[in-house]
Amino acid sequence: MPGKKVVVYSSYGCAVCNQVKEFLTKSGVEFTERNIVEDEAALDELSELGVLSTPVTVIDGGIVTGYNRKKIEQLLSM
Repeated sequence: MPGKKVVVYSSYGCAVCNQVKEFLTKSGVEFTERNIVEDEAALDELSELGVLSTPVTVIDGGIVTGYNRKKIEQLLSM
């Protein structure tokens, strides 16, 4: 969605992370992926959000844990 900043915090072997990324890609939503295993800063950011599991999708400051399609669509105004 134009103008929306979307970040997906993910990790290796996370099937639910893949579902989120697949949904966003099929919906034409550009996003930045931050792998918490590869990127220590991403892990720190996730910790600051008060979440210690993946996936976490941040859409213009709104936080979605897991794969909650309805909430993602709501934050994207789909």
